[in-house]
Amino acid sequence: MIVRKKAALLLFYGLLAIAAPSHTQGNSPGYELEVDELLDWKRVYEHSGTLILQTNPADSRDSSRVASVGASGGYIVYRAKSSLRSFAVYAYGTADRAFERLRFSISADGKTYRSVTPDLHEDGGDRGDPPAAVYESRGFPSGTKYLKIAFTGGEAGSGTTPAIGKAVLNGPGTAGASKTSGPVLYGSMIMLNRASEESDSVVYYTTDGSDPRTSPTRKRYGSPIPIVSYTTLKTTEAALSGADQETGGKVSTYTYVPYPLTPQPPGLSDPLDDFGKTAVRSNLYLAQNDSVYFDNDGSRAARATTSGGMLLYRTDYDMTSFAARSFYFTGQPFEKLRFYASPDGQRYEEIVADGYPSGYPESNWQPYSYESSSLPTGTRFLKIELRGTAKAWTPQLSELAINRTTASVTLASSRSGNVVRAEMSSATSGARIYYRLNKNEDYVPYTGPIRLQGYNQLETYAVKDGLLPSPLRSYSVNASSDVQVDRFGQMETAKFAGKVTGEAQLAADAKADADYYGSLTPPRDRDKYGGLAGSAVKYGWTATGFYGIRQMGGRPVMTTPEGNLYFSLAVNGVTAQETYSLIKGRETKFEHVPPYAGEYKPAYLGTDNFSFFVANKYLKTGRFSTESDIYAEAIGRLQKWGFNAIGAYSPEKYGEEGRFPYYRMLPLEGMSWARLDGLSIFDIYAPNAEAKLDQAFAQSVAPHKDDPMLVGYFIGNEFDFHRFYTDVPKLKASSAAIKGKLVETLKGKYVTVEAFNAAWKTSFKSFDEMKDSALTLKASPAWRDMDAFFAAYLDDFFGTVSRLYRKYDPNHLLLGDRWITTTFHNETVRRMLAEAEGKYVDVISLNYYTYKLEPDLLQEVFVKSGGKPILMSEFGYGTSEQGLEPLLKNSAANQFQRGMRYRNYVEGVAVLPYTVGANVFNYVDQAGLGRYWQGQWGEHYNSGLVNVADRPYKDYLAAAKATNDVIYQVMLGERPKFYYDFSKK
Repeated sequence: MIVRKKAALLLFYGLLAIAAPSHTQGNSPGYELEVDELLDWKRVYEHSGTLILQTNPADSRDSSRVASVGASGGYIVYRAKSSLRSFAVYAYGTADRAFERLRFSISADGKTYRSVTPDLHEDGGDRGDPPAAVYESRGFPSGTKYLKIAFTGGEAGSGTTPAIGKAVLNGPGTAGASKTSGPVLYGSMIMLNRASEESDSVVYYTTDGSDPRTSPTRKRYGSPIPIVSYTTLKTTEAALSGADQETGGKVSTYTYVPYPLTPQPPGLSDPLDDFGKTAVRSNLYLAQNDSVYFDNDGSRAARATTSGGMLLYRTDYDMTSFAARSFYFTGQPFEKLRFYASPDGQRYEEIVADGYPSGYPESNWQPYSYESSSLPTGTRFLKIELRGTAKAWTPQLSELAINRTTASVTLASSRSGNVVRAEMSSATSGARIYYRLNKNEDYVPYTGPIRLQGYNQLETYAVKDGLLPSPLRSYSVNASSDVQVDRFGQMETAKFAGKVTGEAQLAADAKADADYYGSLTPPRDRDKYGGLAGSAVKYGWTATGFYGIRQMGGRPVMTTPEGNLYFSLAVNGVTAQETYSLIKGRETKFEHVPPYAGEYKPAYLGTDNFSFFVANKYLKTGRFSTESDIYAEAIGRLQKWGFNAIGAYSPEKYGEEGRFPYYRMLPLEGMSWARLDGLSIFDIYAPNAEAKLDQAFAQSVAPHKDDPMLVGYFIGNEFDFHRFYTDVPKLKASSAAIKGKLVETLKGKYVTVEAFNAAWKTSFKSFDEMKDSALTLKASPAWRDMDAFFAAYLDDFFGTVSRLYRKYDPNHLLLGDRWITTTFHNETVRRMLAEAEGKYVDVISLNYYTYKLEPDLLQEVFVKSGGKPILMSEFGYGTSEQGLEPLLKNSAANQFQRGMRYRNYVEGVAVLPYTVGANVFNYVDQAGLGRYWQGQWGEHYNSGLVNVADRPYKDYLAAAKATNDVIYQVMLGERPKFYYDFSKK
């Protein structure tokens, strides 16, 4: 019998209603778990004579129960051994489900009782059994000891009064709702829980007394439920699929009485179920589909077309505040709603409403709230505009309240060591504030500043009696010792002049920028392509319409489309791409990152990568800069700093607009079919390589063959040619055609595997065995064979690329493949690359990072290539002042020295009689914790002309401009090159 009773207990906890993780308070002092199976009256403190014990050994659910044999007035009293914290009473009903006929009250002295409204978890009575229920309540005042259960209805023997099968004092309960039934403070939020967070189910509820399993008014739970009037909340948990999807399971009932109830002030609440409360509207209709995506809102205002939509509200009283709830689809560009206030409907002024994500997204629909707590005096008209050029159905306006909503919670925080002091406030005087920390089970009252450690998520709201609760507002507070990047994207521990410490500083930058850039003047001796104006006439050169290579007194030089002398001073990476940092999985490393859902969405790349640079520019200007905006702005800045082109790894599509000289890359990097695993070498022997290149060049090269602003094309970037001898022989022919070509070449030379083994000192049984086996270079013939194969590969690669390139573009320069410095310093590779490229390219390009130029090696490349000019396609210096890496360690202690490095390098290059330019890396510093596509190990260099706050490095740029402005005089020997002696610093 006892075993069956325990089984029944488990049945109820497993099946009844929305059983959440239990509130287990352990064996805390003052509370003792007591269970009465009601086998007898021994555990009952007192009971009336109208109650009887019923025994039925055949009843599998509960073999003994207490029932009333009187019309009414029967009761049971329990006296807890210690204090009474909670109870759970198990009952079995009748066909009419008359569970309301039990009443519960508690007492400290057994004389004076107060009524308790318990939560009610009903079992539907499956398998033909009568319905069953559990009554629960908890959280009683200290000193409570007595529980009284009264039977209040039914005639004797009628079977209409529930029977009690078990009583549990101070036991764990099923916390389906965050608050127990009964009186609750006005504006309390009720949270509902599933039986298990891992369960594949949803919770439905109603607040109109109807059955949540079948009611057409039921709602799917997604966000907390505010209690602002008497509420009967009924809930059920249903499977996401299968037979229970529509009907749900057990039903729980919670009854809430809010206090105090205060009359609402004059105002307006519009749920937008119709347009009856609006004065005027345009281009709007009521969207009534898919309410589950909109937090159960079955009617929202949406635009009929992508043109703007408008709602106008008019009142006979002054509007002092408003709150609006909207939804937008996160898969589309985010555009805020706009609000305008007017006293007379004639003169409107735009209101800057506070906007923020408010609630939990569903299927990419993000709730978003707007509010203003201080409308202009005398406002009687409020106009709301919906905008968005992508899709008419986003955003949507869900509801509006005027003068009726409590202002949301704002958070101020200050940090001391590893502790953050968080202080909350609301603009509504007298409002109560509640918060939920790190997804706890319930909201708690805010009584004063809280001290936080580690990484925290706060969810807050405020409520004032008589007003609606404020929208939910979430904050992240990172008090972790792991913080490395501050809220502006600067390195936390770095101390430097000009470090941003507040938003107001960024806002003030707008004027400072205008003054700074307005004080700069571009060099006056340039043609529109960045060349030396008038030099074509001086040297007798004619215009060709394109950049080209000519000879000037035995020296190869580049010329502009007008025929003027050109020395390339380009800036690489004119884009925000390298400022995006991976956030997901590293949240504790950032002091604060605005949420993806909302205002700062344009600063995200995908949902996981954030650019503080883009966000800071927004704080400076009040608008988000697009990629095109950044590019266009950079052109004006670069011209004033004396640069004359935009270099590699910049958005090429904007170069096509013809505003500034630019460079392009051939599309080899994107050709996965020619990629070797872990080795940056293009596999020219991949099947159908020439045909695929031909097709790609036809699509990407041919359209730009007549563009005069295009300087030329780079073939690739930093190929691993210095690893050719060590890595190519170890590849597998089954996945790398170049390895198959090597084996084929060796077979053609040696004919027999025995001859090959003798020369290479190996022991292969066949040439086929060699295809997927690693070959090692142990003997001199092996090295000579690899010399020959490398030379053949280079000829095949550059020859094929050059031939196909010139087929589609005979006008522009082919600029080589941007050697990595390691390749340049490898004597064998340097010689062979120079000889091979000299036959096919117009310019040899080097990504040449160095403390000191090496004219002897550069001269060797020039000679071996047959006199092809050299372009320094990438170089740069940095400092560690701002906590970033310095590109070349110990090259500069500050931005002044960085500028001196620039001058030494560029002017030193310009006087060499075979160079045509030096392109610096790059426009903006890289992200403090690494550029996003390289994850946590990404490059994070102080490489930019501007930093993460879009503040220019003025000392560095003053030096760069000093060199850029006189570069042609230096190049022509009309003034000596600049040199700063770092040995004397």
